[in-house]
Amino acid sequence: MYPRSQQGPSKPLSANVDTSRRFSELYFGYASKISPKAMRGRCPDSLSCGLARLDSWKWNINSTQYANIVPSEGDIVYGSLYFLSPRDEAGLDESEGIPWLYEKQWHEVRRINQDGSESAQVVKALVYVDVERLDEGIIMPDYVIWIAKAIRDAKPFGLPDNYAEKYLRKYLPPISKEQEERDLEPVRVMAPRKVQT
Repeated sequence: MYPRSQQGPSKPLSANVDTSRRFSELYFGYASKISPKAMRGRCPDSLSCGLARLDSWKWNINSTQYANIVPSEGDIVYGSLYFLSPRDEAGLDESEGIPWLYEKQWHEVRRINQDGSESAQVVKALVYVDVERLDEGIIMPDYVIWIAKAIRDAKPFGLPDNYAEKYLRKYLPPISKEQEERDLEPVRVMAPRKVQT
Protein backbone atom coordinates (compact mmCIF):
# COMPACT_ATOMS: atom_id res chain seq x y z
CA MET A 1 0.00 0.00 0.00
CA TYR A 2 1.34 3.42 -0.96
CA PRO A 3 0.93 6.53 1.20
CA ARG A 4 -1.71 8.98 -0.05
CA SER A 5 1.01 11.39 -1.23
CA GLN A 6 2.23 8.78 -3.77
CA GLN A 7 -1.16 7.78 -5.13
CA GLY A 8 -2.69 9.33 -8.21
CA PRO A 9 -5.76 11.52 -7.94
CA SER A 10 -9.02 9.71 -7.19
CA LYS A 11 -10.72 11.57 -10.05
CA PRO A 12 -9.25 13.41 -13.05
CA LEU A 13 -7.88 16.83 -12.16
CA SER A 14 -9.53 18.24 -15.26
CA ALA A 15 -13.02 17.37 -13.96
CA ASN A 16 -13.60 20.80 -12.37
CA VAL A 17 -11.62 23.12 -14.63
CA ASP A 18 -12.55 26.81 -14.76
CA THR A 19 -12.67 27.57 -18.47
CA SER A 20 -13.71 31.22 -18.06
CA ARG A 21 -10.08 32.35 -18.50
CA ARG A 22 -8.24 31.91 -21.80
CA PHE A 23 -4.86 31.41 -20.10
CA SER A 24 -4.08 30.49 -16.51
CA GLU A 25 -0.28 30.21 -16.37
CA LEU A 26 2.99 30.94 -18.13
CA TYR A 27 4.72 27.54 -18.29
CA PHE A 28 8.43 26.70 -18.75
CA GLY A 29 8.81 23.31 -20.52
CA TYR A 30 12.38 21.98 -20.36
CA ALA A 31 12.23 18.41 -21.72
CA SER A 32 10.12 16.99 -24.57
CA LYS A 33 7.87 20.04 -24.26
CA ILE A 34 10.70 22.34 -25.33
CA SER A 35 9.38 21.33 -28.77
CA PRO A 36 6.42 23.55 -29.75
CA LYS A 37 5.11 20.71 -31.96
CA ALA A 38 5.12 18.22 -29.08
CA MET A 39 3.55 20.77 -26.78
CA ARG A 40 0.78 21.54 -29.26
CA GLY A 41 -0.12 17.83 -29.34
CA ARG A 42 -0.24 17.52 -25.57
CA CYS A 43 -1.71 20.94 -24.81
CA PRO A 44 -3.76 22.03 -27.83
CA ASP A 45 -4.74 25.42 -26.36
CA SER A 46 -1.15 26.43 -25.54
CA LEU A 47 0.47 29.49 -27.09
CA SER A 48 4.24 29.33 -27.66
CA CYS A 49 6.24 32.39 -26.52
CA GLY A 50 9.80 31.34 -27.47
CA LEU A 51 12.73 30.17 -25.37
CA ALA A 52 13.84 31.15 -21.88
CA ARG A 53 16.71 30.29 -19.56
CA LEU A 54 16.57 29.27 -15.90
CA ASP A 55 19.81 30.02 -14.05
CA SER A 56 21.37 27.96 -11.24
CA TRP A 57 19.55 24.75 -12.20
CA LYS A 58 20.73 21.70 -14.15
CA TRP A 59 18.86 19.37 -16.53
CA ASN A 60 19.15 15.64 -15.88
CA ILE A 61 17.47 12.28 -16.25
CA ASN A 62 16.64 10.88 -12.84
CA SER A 63 15.75 7.38 -11.56
CA THR A 64 12.23 7.68 -13.04
CA GLN A 65 14.06 7.60 -16.42
CA TYR A 66 12.54 10.96 -17.35
CA ALA A 67 13.83 14.53 -17.29
CA ASN A 68 14.05 16.66 -14.20
CA ILE A 69 15.87 19.78 -13.11
CA VAL A 70 17.89 20.16 -9.92
CA PRO A 71 19.37 23.23 -8.22
CA SER A 72 22.99 23.61 -9.33
CA GLU A 73 24.97 26.83 -8.99
CA GLY A 74 26.69 27.79 -12.26
CA ASP A 75 24.46 25.64 -14.47
CA ILE A 76 21.50 26.64 -16.67
CA VAL A 77 18.36 25.10 -18.13
CA TYR A 78 16.79 26.18 -21.41
CA GLY A 79 13.10 25.68 -21.96
CA SER A 80 10.19 26.92 -24.01
CA LEU A 81 7.62 29.32 -22.62
CA TYR A 82 3.92 28.73 -23.21
CA PHE A 83 0.72 30.33 -22.07
CA LEU A 84 -1.50 27.51 -20.78
CA SER A 85 -5.27 27.36 -20.72
CA PRO A 86 -6.84 26.07 -17.50
CA ARG A 87 -7.73 22.86 -19.38
CA ASP A 88 -4.14 22.34 -20.55
CA GLU A 89 -2.75 23.11 -17.09
CA ALA A 90 -5.05 20.47 -15.57
CA GLY A 91 -3.98 17.99 -18.25
CA LEU A 92 -0.30 18.69 -17.56
CA ASP A 93 -0.89 18.29 -13.83
CA GLU A 94 -2.28 14.82 -14.52
CA SER A 95 0.36 13.76 -17.05
CA GLU A 96 3.21 15.05 -14.86
CA GLY A 97 1.85 13.20 -11.83
CA ILE A 98 0.99 16.15 -9.57
CA PRO A 99 1.45 15.90 -6.58
CA TRP A 100 3.06 12.48 -6.25
CA LEU A 101 5.75 12.61 -8.98
CA TYR A 102 6.45 16.26 -9.75
CA GLU A 103 5.48 19.40 -7.89
CA LYS A 104 4.59 22.80 -9.26
CA GLN A 105 7.06 25.61 -8.61
CA TRP A 106 7.33 29.15 -9.97
CA HIS A 107 10.75 30.50 -10.98
CA GLU A 108 12.07 33.58 -12.73
CA VAL A 109 13.36 32.83 -16.22
CA ARG A 110 15.08 35.10 -18.74
CA ARG A 111 13.58 35.26 -22.23
CA ILE A 112 15.87 34.35 -25.12
CA ASN A 113 15.71 36.02 -28.53
CA GLN A 114 15.39 33.88 -31.65
CA ASP A 115 19.05 34.51 -32.51
CA GLY A 116 20.01 32.99 -29.14
CA SER A 117 20.89 36.29 -27.45
CA GLU A 118 19.49 37.23 -24.06
CA SER A 119 16.47 39.44 -23.72
CA ALA A 120 16.23 41.94 -20.89
CA GLN A 121 12.84 40.48 -19.98
CA VAL A 122 12.61 38.26 -16.89
CA VAL A 123 9.27 36.55 -16.19
CA LYS A 124 7.95 34.19 -13.53
CA ALA A 125 6.90 30.82 -14.96
CA LEU A 126 5.42 27.55 -13.76
CA VAL A 127 7.95 24.70 -13.71
CA TYR A 128 7.35 21.03 -12.85
CA VAL A 129 10.12 19.69 -10.58
CA ASP A 130 10.65 16.27 -8.99
CA VAL A 131 11.97 17.23 -5.55
CA GLU A 132 12.16 13.64 -4.25
CA ARG A 133 14.46 12.06 -6.85
CA LEU A 134 17.49 14.32 -7.30
CA ASP A 135 19.64 11.44 -8.52
CA GLU A 136 20.81 10.64 -12.03
CA GLY A 137 19.43 7.74 -14.03
CA ILE A 138 19.33 6.23 -17.50
CA ILE A 139 16.84 7.57 -20.03
CA MET A 140 13.73 5.53 -20.86
CA PRO A 141 14.30 4.01 -24.35
CA ASP A 142 11.00 5.37 -25.70
CA TYR A 143 11.90 8.85 -24.41
CA VAL A 144 15.13 9.09 -26.45
CA ILE A 145 13.34 10.04 -29.69
CA TRP A 146 11.23 12.66 -27.88
CA ILE A 147 14.31 14.42 -26.47
CA ALA A 148 16.10 14.23 -29.84
CA LYS A 149 12.99 15.75 -31.46
CA ALA A 150 12.84 18.46 -28.80
CA ILE A 151 16.46 19.46 -29.50
CA ARG A 152 15.79 19.56 -33.25
CA ASP A 153 12.54 21.53 -32.92
CA ALA A 154 13.96 24.10 -30.45
CA LYS A 155 17.07 24.99 -32.49
CA PRO A 156 15.25 27.46 -34.78
CA PHE A 157 14.05 29.31 -31.66
CA GLY A 158 17.60 29.84 -30.32
CA LEU A 159 18.50 26.63 -28.41
CA PRO A 160 22.32 26.66 -28.31
CA ASP A 161 24.11 23.59 -29.68
CA ASN A 162 26.62 23.66 -26.81
CA TYR A 163 23.76 23.50 -24.27
CA ALA A 164 22.17 20.50 -26.02
CA GLU A 165 25.55 18.72 -26.14
CA LYS A 166 26.52 19.43 -22.53
CA TYR A 167 23.23 18.71 -20.80
CA LEU A 168 20.82 16.74 -23.01
CA ARG A 169 22.73 14.62 -25.51
CA LYS A 170 24.93 13.09 -22.80
CA TYR A 171 21.86 11.03 -21.76
CA LEU A 172 21.04 9.94 -25.32
CA PRO A 173 22.47 6.74 -26.75
CA PRO A 174 23.70 6.96 -30.34
CA ILE A 175 20.72 7.09 -32.70
CA SER A 176 20.52 7.00 -36.47
CA LYS A 177 19.95 10.12 -38.57
CA GLU A 178 16.59 8.59 -39.58
CA GLN A 179 15.54 8.20 -35.94
CA GLU A 180 16.67 11.73 -35.12
CA GLU A 181 14.68 13.20 -38.00
CA ARG A 182 11.62 11.08 -37.33
CA ASP A 183 8.51 13.14 -36.79
CA LEU A 184 6.35 11.89 -33.96
CA GLU A 185 2.69 12.53 -33.41
CA PRO A 186 2.39 13.90 -29.87
CA VAL A 187 -0.57 12.97 -27.71
CA ARG A 188 -1.49 13.76 -24.13
CA VAL A 189 0.02 10.98 -22.02
CA MET A 190 -0.81 10.41 -18.38
CA ALA A 191 1.83 9.36 -15.84
CA PRO A 192 1.14 5.88 -14.47
CA ARG A 193 -0.76 5.93 -11.21
CA LYS A 194 0.34 3.90 -8.23
CA VAL A 195 -2.56 1.62 -7.44
CA GLN A 196 -3.49 0.83 -3.88
CA THR A 197 -3.62 -2.93 -3.28
